[in-house]
Amino acid sequence: MREKVSEDILSAKDKLFKSTAYDIRAYVGEAGAFFSEKAVLTPSRMRIAGVLLASMEFKRDGGDVLQLKAGDKVVVGYDNGPTSKELADAFGAGLTEQGIDVYDVGIASSGQVYHNQEQFKADGYVQITRSHVEVTTNGAKFGIFNQGIHTYLLGEMNAALDMPEIGRNAPRGTIADKAKEGYEIYAEKLKARYSEFFKNNKPSRQIAVNLFGGTGLNYGSLFREIIGGELIILGDTIDVNSGILLADPTRREMLEEVPELNNVLSSGARVHSFDLDADRGSLTEGEGALSLSKTGHYLGDDLSFILAEYKLKIAVPALKTALEKLALQKGRIEEIIKIASTIYVDPRYTSAVKAFVEKRGGITVYHRKGHSLWKETMGANMRRISSLAGFKSAAEFVRASNYRDIQVEASLHLFATDPEDAIARDDAIENVFLLETIIKALKIDNLADFFARIPRRFATKEIRTNAASAEVKEAITADALNIIRKTFGEWCSIVEFDGQIRADFPRGFIMYGMSNTSAKLTFMAEGDTIELRSSALAYIMALHNSLKAKHGDNLKMDLKENPFFVKDESYQMPCPDEITFEDARVKEFLCKKWQ
Repeated sequence: MREKVSEDILSAKDKLFKSTAYDIRAYVGEAGAFFSEKAVLTPSRMRIAGVLLASMEFKRDGGDVLQLKAGDKVVVGYDNGPTSKELADAFGAGLTEQGIDVYDVGIASSGQVYHNQEQFKADGYVQITRSHVEVTTNGAKFGIFNQGIHTYLLGEMNAALDMPEIGRNAPRGTIADKAKEGYEIYAEKLKARYSEFFKNNKPSRQIAVNLFGGTGLNYGSLFREIIGGELIILGDTIDVNSGILLADPTRREMLEEVPELNNVLSSGARVHSFDLDADRGSLTEGEGALSLSKTGHYLGDDLSFILAEYKLKIAVPALKTALEKLALQKGRIEEIIKIASTIYVDPRYTSAVKAFVEKRGGITVYHRKGHSLWKETMGANMRRISSLAGFKSAAEFVRASNYRDIQVEASLHLFATDPEDAIARDDAIENVFLLETIIKALKIDNLADFFARIPRRFATKEIRTNAASAEVKEAITADALNIIRKTFGEWCSIVEFDGQIRADFPRGFIMYGMSNTSAKLTFMAEGDTIELRSSALAYIMALHNSLKAKHGDNLKMDLKENPFFVKDESYQMPCPDEITFEDARVKEFLCKKWQ
């Protein structure tokens, strides 16, 4: 059914369908008053997202058209937040109004939704989740086939709302309850893939899984069944919707709130933690690992060392052996190995990753941020490799070669191509099993010993702090990027990605940019000494503070999200909002006295 575009959706379209965003993420109201007049994301507006996804022709960068047709099927899942089911039902209603059949898999991890799409032979997916942010926000990740609708495709949805009418005339679709079946076929796939390994191999240390009160709660019994009786389950008593903590595996201060987690670390266990929809996961190991002054809490660029070691030492040589058995031409084998040896570098990574990979014969390529974009790149690579190897499809190739590409984003999205269907997915549930098999294959008994072999750089985490509004965020970022280009362009290697700039110098880097999912500014600094890191950060803070003042943004640094400013004395920056260009460290950094 076609319908007129209402004033209600027009008033919010620029906040929901943004060409700079990877998905929909917006304010849903305060607890006890969700979907009030101030809410940006409401069920009525989410229904329109369903109408657009179901009826639009999306034109991809390559020129081809992507479109659902009447009778197609879409898997819809959601996290366990208080507004998620209502928003999922609304999205599903928009789909069915346009002739799409909905498979409702209920509360499920993003990974399960991605797997279920292929398992049910569905034509699209929708996951309603706020991921790791406050309960006052919610969002949607969705796609057609394996193409996520993000950035410029969201912009096409925005443009479609400028038309007087949207939608199409089609028989109403159906909604099928697939919650039980969706879980079961997903669980059976993982059990078939990993149970035998854990039956025959004892992990290098006791394993703990922190469910963080999120959708991971659905999979506690699955972890026990595959890993075994010695597994420790944490975070199963947390009310993640209470506002006390956020299910954010990147943040030590949130992990510290998980009951018994510190005690489990002290006992010697290795802890895997998820975010709310379980598409991102961290590793934590060692007594005191959550304190700011110690190592042991491992994020995306840390995991990249492990994955690079595995790919270049084990996976790529095994692939070469498999290719030689296929009697391929030498030139084709070399081209395939070159693709397989490429490690994608997130612009938020420590600069030590590049040196580590290249020393081992690998290739590094900077990659844009965005989980959908990484999966697209990996999918394209698998298709290219499969074609070079003489296979009609990537699925046929991986079943013949057993090859999996594995990459990881700094934000902890770990992507692995599936050994059955070759699809790249970020599934933190499966990645617990995958990481443990990799750690075992590399004979890593202690993660601290592994990382002790890697030359250390001193880096901040990705610092995130609120801007007064999305518009102010974009204005500050535009100015910052221009200044950094002009200031450092002649003596630094400059890389830019989606509203973010990174300037690398021989002994470190600075980075400034904006979040693509919320009204936040982000920045980092790194040096090969603590002093250089702090000087580089002082420069970034001086620039940040001056531009906030220029654009009338009076919000202070979010010290709750960035407690190191006041807790880690090595920074000597307890009042970051007061740093100016008169700071001696800033002048030293700009004079390059650290060279």
